[in-house]
Parts: sequence; C-alpha cells; structure tokens
Amino acid sequence: MNSIEKIGKFEVIALFITIISNNIIINISTIIVNNSSTGAWLNIIYLTLICLVFIFFICKFFKPFINSDILDVSEFLGGKILKTIMSILYVALFIISSATCIRYFSNSLKLIYFNYTPLVFLILLMIIPVVIANRYGLKGISGANLIFLPVAVFSIITLFFTASQDFVWERLFPALGYGAKETFLLQITNIFAFDVIGYLYFLKPFLKKETDFKKISIIAVILCGLYLLLSIISLLMSFSFIMQTDETLSLYLLTRLISFGNFLQRVDAIFIFIWILTILSYLSLNLFIITQIIKKTINLKSTAQIIYPIAVFIFSIGLLFKNIMSIKLFISNFYNIYSAILIFIISFIILLLAYIKKKKKQGVKNEI
Repeated sequence: MNSIEKIGKFEVIALFITIISNNIIINISTIIVNNSSTGAWLNIIYLTLICLVFIFFICKFFKPFINSDILDVSEFLGGKILKTIMSILYVALFIISSATCIRYFSNSLKLIYFNYTPLVFLILLMIIPVVIANRYGLKGISGANLIFLPVAVFSIITLFFTASQDFVWERLFPALGYGAKETFLLQITNIFAFDVIGYLYFLKPFLKKETDFKKISIIAVILCGLYLLLSIISLLMSFSFIMQTDETLSLYLLTRLISFGNFLQRVDAIFIFIWILTILSYLSLNLFIITQIIKKTINLKSTAQIIYPIAVFIFSIGLLFKNIMSIKLFISNFYNIYSAILIFIISFIILLLAYIKKKKKQGVKNEI
C-alpha cells in the first residue's frame, strides 16, 4: 500500500456502524448500566448531545487542515516530537482495545460453547483472518464489511425488538437513577462509550470527498447514541439483576430469552456467528489504523512488513489477562479513563491550539 486508499461516504459509515456494534457486543452498555443504574438511558441521551457539540468544534478546528489527520495537526503544532508522542498514544489505544476485545470475546466463546478448547486456539482463529484482511488494504476491509454488515445490524435490531415481549417498562424508573448529580455530572465519565470519535481523527485522508467529513462525523455520533440507547433500554427492561452481574455477553443473555415458535428455539448460535464476523471487521480496521499510524510516523514505504509483528503483539497482550474479570477491571480502571482523556481532552487541546496557530499564520500572510 504505497499510496493512501480512498473510500466513499457509505463505506465509511458502514465501518463506523461496525465499531459501534462491536462496543455493544462486548458489553459497553452493561458497564454504563452498572455505573448509572436506571439513569443510564437518560445519561446516554445527555452524552450524545454533548458529543454532537464536541463534533461541531472538532470539524471547525479540522477545517483549515486539508487532507490531514490528528498526526499531521500535531506535527504542525509541535513538530515531529509531538507527532511521535501522539502516534505512540494512539497506537497504544488501538492495540489495547484490540487485545481486550479479542481476549474478552474469545473467553466468552470458551465459556459458552468451547469449554474444552484451548483459549490460544480460539484467539488464533480470530487473529488470522484479521491479518489476511489487512493484506488487501482498506478497500478490502470496507468491501468485506459491506457484505455482512446489513446482516449484523439486522440481527442486533431484531434481537432487541424480539426480546421486547419480556420487557418490564417499570424498570426504567427512577429515570435519574442514583440522582441528577450522578446522571448529569459524575457519570459524564461514560463518555468513553463514544470512542468512535477517536477514529474520526484519522478519517480525513481516506475520504474521497473531504467535504463529507462533518456529515459523517455527525452521523457516527448519532448512530452511536441510538445504538447505546436501544441496548441500554433493552437490558434495563429485560434483567432486574443487570446492575449486579455481567458474567457473560449481555446480548447473549438476550438471545436466550427469544425463540421463533417451536421450530426455532435456540437462536443464540446464529447471533454469535454473526457477531464473530462483526468483531473480525472491527479488529481488521484497528490493525489497519495501527499500521498506518506507524507508517506515517517512521516514513515506511509499505505496511506489509509490520502487519505480522503487530498482530503477534496484540495476540500476546491478549494472553496476559488471567480471565474475564481481570479484563473488566482493566477496562474500567484504566482503558476507559485513558481513551476518554486522549480523545476528548488531549486531542481536542491539540486541535484547538493548532487551529489558533493556523489562523494567526493566515492573518500574518494577509497583512503582508
């Protein structure tokens, strides 16, 4: 991949839906419910509005930087040193998110279906297709994603609405959960669930039409909010115990509640298979972004020679966790905080300062 691959608006939106779907599958909704209780659904509406305002400023600050990502903006503001620092921070973010995702889902598969299968084997079965997909570049990843994404989205939406026969609407109340202060102030930390914004920072160079950036960004945030809202409401109305336990995939628990008459009563395996495809697409995108960041930072001609080492690194980090509980603790105590600070504070400040610097330079040129 010697040149930057360009993809259209529809392919980009499909990739963002995959990122959002992956977050729903690996229990982000349950984490938010655990944090906010019955106020979780109101908290998500509130955070969606905040993120839409945030996106408005992001698009404004990015506007003067044509065909640039956050690394280019960092280099403009602080030179190669700042660019390298941001590269390291984002590579760490995407590697950790990939490693925890692949380990969490593989561990869940082992508990549900493959009790006697070595965990290493399950992780390998997921990492190998990801490496193969990256050999075909972004167009290959987005093309494959378009094929099965409609089925994945349909499966999740079907799951929510089919499980509605067991919903108890009273479980949504009290709407403020632990109180107004908790819902609207203290639980603003749930903004980590909108980590899809982190991918937007690297989007512009890959767009066929750069003018679509703002539209895509708004759509991505709205879809993320709607998906989270739908999943949180479904969980709250289905399980009165959801605040106390989340031993396995929450969506899997929903699949155990539904059946289609006497003909098809155990549909969970169908949903799991579809979710595997979604997660593979998500991991493929993550690996692609990681290789592109490294390529840009150290001026590589091609990413082909670094795909395998990074895949092995992700595989190795995934094996470091002892069990699902250790992954949950790591995500809650470190990863969610780290991603929120990097995406919503550090990157925002860099964009703001670079925007101010750019405007000052343009002002000086106009005076001359």
